[in-house]
Amino acid sequence: MEKSFDRLLRELPDLVLDTPGAPQLVGQFIARAVSDQILSNSYIEGYKGRVDCEYTRAALDRAAVLLKMSMGGLRIDSHWGSGGGQRPVTQLIKEMNLLLKEYILSGDSKEAERCLRDLEVPHFHHEFVYEAIVMVLESKGEKTFKMVLQLLKSLSASSVITVDQMRRGYERVYMDIAEINIDVPRAYFILEHFVDKSFSMGVIDVKLRDLCPCRGRKRFVSEGDGGVVKLESY
Repeated sequence: MEKSFDRLLRELPDLVLDTPGAPQLVGQFIARAVSDQILSNSYIEGYKGRVDCEYTRAALDRAAVLLKMSMGGLRIDSHWGSGGGQRPVTQLIKEMNLLLKEYILSGDSKEAERCLRDLEVPHFHHEFVYEAIVMVLESKGEKTFKMVLQLLKSLSASSVITVDQMRRGYERVYMDIAEINIDVPRAYFILEHFVDKSFSMGVIDVKLRDLCPCRGRKRFVSEGDGGVVKLESY
């Protein structure tokens, strides 16, 4: 069985000519095979340091990511022969949350970007932005705040997440902030702080920044402060 998969990996340079997504599909098959104990748990590990082909590496990386995410509750069998927009919305949301949690643990923004691309749902990236910001609102401490901000900046700069998808994600949080604040009392304050930082780092524009809802205080810009948003202190 392993020799058969070995051959499949070797033939990927030819397979991608007719099927550009072959590395991702083979990766999904490998992950499912390991999950179903058709291949040994050490199969992927056996290739470490021995892969020169970019397609083979992509397939093995895809399998490794799926197996890691399965430890967080993702059902590997849901990847059997389906991808992109064919997956249920609830499953995509779950995968995005697992992706974000893995990023917070590893700090690897490149891996997070690749995993997001692998989901093949660019039209649904606003959900990723939404889930990322909500994670910030619900987290404690500065670590998640800074890491999510940096990830969104990276994804924006690389155009993995488009301006429109970024805007929709922020606007959805704005719409839900009153409800979020019921469970997270400091949600308004954290959101304003996050939005201001997002603007200063170039993730969002001034119009989206100024749409941010606030409660119990005023946002204002004076002529003499160079357009810097001032927040009254608590």
